[in-house]
Amino acid sequence: MGVALYEILQHEGPNVVGTNFGKLIGGGIFEFRLDQDATQILARKGKDPKPEPGDPAKILLRVFCHAHGDRIVLLLAGYDKGERPSPRHQQEQIQLAKERLKDWKARQAGRRPRGTGKTRH
Repeated sequence: MGVALYEILQHEGPNVVGTNFGKLIGGGIFEFRLDQDATQILARKGKDPKPEPGDPAKILLRVFCHAHGDRIVLLLAGYDKGERPSPRHQQEQIQLAKERLKDWKARQAGRRPRGTGKTRH
């Protein structure tokens, strides 16, 4: 997942939506989908991966994200779909992502702008 976050999501952001790496969920949330291992991801990016020992397992990871502006992607929730494939679990994770986004937005709205000299109570 680290390689995918660095090599794909960091560069593409919400533009992954509509590709095999992303899907729009709604409510400001999109899904970052990963079904490739690090070797496959690096090869796609034209990079030479270091060989990893053993037989790679099937990867089905999901991370629910929100794009804040054009430079920040919030990672709100995620799970291993290979371990927990039920639609019910996916909906629970989406709901968790929505709740976290709502909480984050509320905290952002409560912050005072820098340099105003005003204090919060």
